[in-house]
Amino acid sequence: MKRTTLLVALAFASLSACAQTNQYITAAYAGMKFQVPRSPVIVGSLGVNNDILLIKYSDIIGKRYISFGTENTLETGGCGWSNFFEATLSEKDNHSCAQASVASFKNVFVKGADAGAWKIEGQAYYYFLSDSNSSFVFFQSGNGNLIKLESDFLDSDGFRRMLGDI
Repeated sequence: MKRTTLLVALAFASLSACAQTNQYITAAYAGMKFQVPRSPVIVGSLGVNNDILLIKYSDIIGKRYISFGTENTLETGGCGWSNFFEATLSEKDNHSCAQASVASFKNVFVKGADAGAWKIEGQAYYYFLSDSNSSFVFFQSGNGNLIKLESDFLDSDGFRRMLGDI
């Protein structure tokens, strides 16, 4: 009886684990791994100068996508990336970044968005989440590149799961 109960419990645990892990697949970009929703319609990559990975979940152009891109040309107004993003999240103007760069970024990404920073395993992820438009997360990769994640359907939990925080 104990053996049967143990086997049933193990079988149930195995099925539960499979059901949970099958909801996501692993996407690799810039030497990192991300857990993205399963069953994409198409996956495409533009390498060399563009360096973009696009995962689409709909046949409709411009709808239900996750995009990974390298953004090393982001105009930070003379600041390092972390100082720049902290300046864009601050209400104060006492930072060393060029005010025009900060104001421009705020106008495009911060205005009307839920903006902030997540600290996950010592790494800073700067998020700009919108209910009506695309949402973005910026962070520095292990090799020093600035990575931009973009999606028109992921919410805070979706991005955090993708980054391994949930």
